[in-house]
Amino acid sequence: MTRLRGHHLFCVTLFQGSGYDQAFTAQMERTLAALEAGEDFTLCAGPDSLCAACPNLRPGERCAHGTSDVARRDAAALAAVGFQPGQRLSPSQAGERLRQVTESQWGSVCAGCRWRKAGLCSWGLFQRLRAQRFV
Repeated sequence: MTRLRGHHLFCVTLFQGSGYDQAFTAQMERTLAALEAGEDFTLCAGPDSLCAACPNLRPGERCAHGTSDVARRDAAALAAVGFQPGQRLSPSQAGERLRQVTESQWGSVCAGCRWRKAGLCSWGLFQRLRAQRFV
């Protein structure tokens, strides 16, 4: 079963084919396909199914981009959708909550994210894709 950390709920919603490298991108595509097929997933604290393919994962479950920043984004994401690590969810349950996220909450989750800085995601894109995915 797929395991997702909090902020990856937002990343999967916004995914459009870009990733850190080919292996990570392929894992993101598989994860998105599984969720769009309706497969349940479990929320987790710390590295998840996507992190397992990330070239930035370091020994000791540390992120090369800053473990504390990633944990902050996870906490903001879980607060925004009202879920907790350990919950098993259907994609439609997640989608229902993601569609209720406000622009302020999205900004808190995505603040400082390299993908946002690179222009690969935005509030407008999140609004559009969350209406299409996990329904």
